Amino acid sequence: MASKKHPLGASGTNEAPPGKRGKLETPSASKPKVALNPFDCNLDFSIESDGISGSALHNEGFAYCWSGARANFGIRGGKYCFGCRVIENQPVVMEDTAKEQQNLCRVGLSKGESDVGSLGESMSSFGYGGTGKFSHRGNFTTYGGPFGAGDTIICAVDLENPSHATISFAKNGRWLGVGMEFDAGPRGLGITGAGDYKNALFPHILLKNVKIRMMLSIDHGLQPLQGYKAWDAAILDGNAVRGPEAAANCEIIMMVGLPGSGKTTWAEKWCKEHPEKRYMVLGTNLALDQMKVPGLMRKKNYGERFERLMDRATKIFNKLIERASKTSRNFIIDQTNVYRSARIRKLKPFKNFCKTAVVVFPDPEELKRRTCARAQEMGKEVPQEAVNEMLANFLLPNTKDSLNSVEPFDEVCIILIYFFKQSYILPYVLPYASNT
Repeated sequence: MASKKHPLGASGTNEAPPGKRGKLETPSASKPKVALNPFDCNLDFSIESDGISGSALHNEGFAYCWSGARANFGIRGGKYCFGCRVIENQPVVMEDTAKEQQNLCRVGLSKGESDVGSLGESMSSFGYGGTGKFSHRGNFTTYGGPFGAGDTIICAVDLENPSHATISFAKNGRWLGVGMEFDAGPRGLGITGAGDYKNALFPHILLKNVKIRMMLSIDHGLQPLQGYKAWDAAILDGNAVRGPEAAANCEIIMMVGLPGSGKTTWAEKWCKEHPEKRYMVLGTNLALDQMKVPGLMRKKNYGERFERLMDRATKIFNKLIERASKTSRNFIIDQTNVYRSARIRKLKPFKNFCKTAVVVFPDPEELKRRTCARAQEMGKEVPQEAVNEMLANFLLPNTKDSLNSVEPFDEVCIILIYFFKQSYILPYVLPYASNT
């Protein structure tokens, strides 16, 4: 990787000559507080009362999960830096995982629109990880050496020349060089210029079984690199963009339907068509993604390992549902949910949410086609006796205002999917139709 003139002085350490350190900005009482964003993190990520310390759940299956969080202010210009100190490793039991893979941290930057759980794995994020790798778009290259508990990483980004923007790092005061030069302009990431948080770069942390403390201002102990300002200085400079905030009138959509009926496809498309809602889809797929085993089903990787993973994923899902009900965000529960008792139980904690049931109902020929395709893709099909049991107990959800209703739904939408034809929605609740 290219190594430009480093901002730590000729020695490459923090013992830089006088006047060569970054400018220390004077704190301002009127300046908003820069901290980790509770509305832009994974559900299992916990932010402490100081706003800058964080860790994730690490018991049982959560020990295998990566968990991410972004700061509440991003930038779209200038030269700024922030720091992250790995405070300690969390004790975990992971007999099937190498020791060096059990407690990890990745530090970097990402656009506000990118997946908070995939730092360095998307085209709009960059990360430096504890295994000594720099990552971008899922490509991992050797950089900087490993780091862990007790180490401090500083991440610096230069957007002054958008077409030749750079991201660099320092470890324990030692300049590591430029991690990557990239195009932040209109033909690249589109960071600069007007726009909301989706087009700004944010400090981003991704961790597994460690506790961290962010340094986003000099008040946090950050010593800016030469030529760079502390991250919070972007607010007074007019280069800062506030990240997503609490959702107003929180919604939860519950998918209802047999395996292979198209629930996940509908949910994913609904999310894409309504990005302003920032829906989080809750299901076992989310847990598998956090364990970094996405697409497991498509690999036909069944047997004992698959059963262990699914058992972990189910327990993770149950815990995330509990935490979701206490978070001001919008959610979609993507499971079969054909049993009325299960629907009532899952939605009970979501008292103040607007609740919608979306029932996906293919005709028999379409369901048969989808089931066969799903079995071919996954290498395993849902046993017919299990499907028959679901059918025998399948009760359509009712709104809470319906006669003798015991369910909590404010609205119910039924989607009828016909073989190679357009879907139809009954009765009229969600103005959406999906081509199949």
